[in-house]
Amino acid sequence: MQRGFCTHYAFPEQLSKGDSGFENVELGVLGKKKKIPRRVIHFASGETMEEYSTDEEEDEQEKKDLLPPVDPVGILLEKLLLMVYWATIMCDFLGEKIASVLGISTPKYQYAIDEYYRMKREEEEEEQENKMSEEAERQHQEQQNKAQAEAPVQTDQPGATACSSFVNVNFENEGDCPPIAENKQDVVPVPP
Repeated sequence: MQRGFCTHYAFPEQLSKGDSGFENVELGVLGKKKKIPRRVIHFASGETMEEYSTDEEEDEQEKKDLLPPVDPVGILLEKLLLMVYWATIMCDFLGEKIASVLGISTPKYQYAIDEYYRMKREEEEEEQENKMSEEAERQHQEQQNKAQAEAPVQTDQPGATACSSFVNVNFENEGDCPPIAENKQDVVPVPP
């Protein structure tokens, strides 16, 4: 690379001790593109001033150039679809809650369905109770059979004895018939 140098003359009032009056100014690297002013300011006096961008601004500009261009229609469609999606979700949620409050979501004959299942459950419980009672009765019968098998068999029968018990029956009539008083007691033996 070649570097270009420019020399210019310094005025005598600018000279200091040991200066020859000439100054070397580096113009920059040859072959590098020329900087274009970012903006040009025109003053009322007719003077102009050029404002150049800094290296940082150039880097930012290069980064912007590297990014893909933004499609505003695509962004608008994306936002519109997102709003439609959320609106659908909210309508679904609110519709379900309103239907629940108004009772629209319950079946028309739910009471009949509930009654059917209640009756079916009662029948099952009754069948289970019957099985349990039959099992308990069978176990009781087995216990009685064991007790009778273990107990000695009694062949003696007690002889006939006179019965001393009797029943005293009195009736009282109410209404049209006058009561008849009897002082007799009828003794009736009760067989054993």
